[in-house]
Amino acid sequence: MSFLVSACRSLPVLMYHYISRYRGSIAVSPETFEAHCRGMAEAGWRGVGLDEAEAFFLEGAPLPARSALITFDDGFLDNYVYAWPILKKYGHKGVVFAVTRRLGTDGAVRPTLEDVWSGRIAATDLPPVDAPMRRDELGHEQRHDLFLSWEEARRMEASGVMAVAAHTATHHAIYAAPIFPGPGEGARVRTPRGHGNTFYIVDGPTPWGLPLFRERPAMHSRAFLPSPRLLDLVQSVVPQGDERQAHAFFQNPANVERLMARIDALSPEELGAMESDEAREARIRSELSECAATLARELGHPVRSLCWPWGRGSDVARAEARKLGFSVFFETRMGANPPGASVAVRRFKARDKSWAWLRLRLALYSRPWLAGLYARARI
Repeated sequence: MSFLVSACRSLPVLMYHYISRYRGSIAVSPETFEAHCRGMAEAGWRGVGLDEAEAFFLEGAPLPARSALITFDDGFLDNYVYAWPILKKYGHKGVVFAVTRRLGTDGAVRPTLEDVWSGRIAATDLPPVDAPMRRDELGHEQRHDLFLSWEEARRMEASGVMAVAAHTATHHAIYAAPIFPGPGEGARVRTPRGHGNTFYIVDGPTPWGLPLFRERPAMHSRAFLPSPRLLDLVQSVVPQGDERQAHAFFQNPANVERLMARIDALSPEELGAMESDEAREARIRSELSECAATLARELGHPVRSLCWPWGRGSDVARAEARKLGFSVFFETRMGANPPGASVAVRRFKARDKSWAWLRLRLALYSRPWLAGLYARARI
């Protein structure tokens, strides 16, 4: 068999987030994840290391056929508790793209599934990564995910099984335009409420009563900056010091009507303005430089791979990232990944489905023309 036939022509990149029994659109149960890893191993597929994938993307270094890169976004603790031991069990490697401010600094090293397999602990003694939801004092359901500690990240890297790379420092969004819902279009302003996901924080002021301006990924878009006039208005009308008081304010329709009348009277220019080119570059530079410096300090080596939050970067962000030493950029778009495709590595979302489902997609995404055709059909 010739090298061209036996070599990897397009590297499939799997995108996982949660390995958890708590159901969700980006959650895969530990049982399903083990079925994926077992099926890959039995069918001759190998989850390669990040260093091998980087060499493929940057230099076109050859990889064997049936190679794949297994990625995990955000740095959730369940990646350590469940995914890391399962990868190790079946001879695969992977990479966690970590949101650096979320990782713990307390030196914690918690038990994993491997401790259960060995009989050192019972399964009930594992960290509660399958129960992320909590009800707050107002009765709202809030998601409280557990994240890795840096000591756990170093332990995974030292095993040679799981690398750790960049997913920015905060994973924040930004306001992107002076556009917010109109009358009859649902919630129009920020109120105390529940959150079913962890990454909902906006990089900007968030007082109760601020219009729900259109949001976009911080690395992708120019930010809209609410004006001092708007901020003074909402802070003078809506109680800010206590969440209960703010909640009570919004239970009175007359209060809401009075607030919205004043906000709707403002012109788009009075609502705020877009940030300058210089401010945008400085904001992105600050975010990425903090992430790069933290990874280098905590892991003891520089990191080359950066995964854009929500899969959305920009030419501006990529230029700033390159200055900091990043050279491989991961997205969430589907498609082919031929050798040398470091500018935009495409990934497909792994679902809580059978090995047969995953096997078909590995076959598709390992063939450049099929990967492109399938990705276009899914748009």
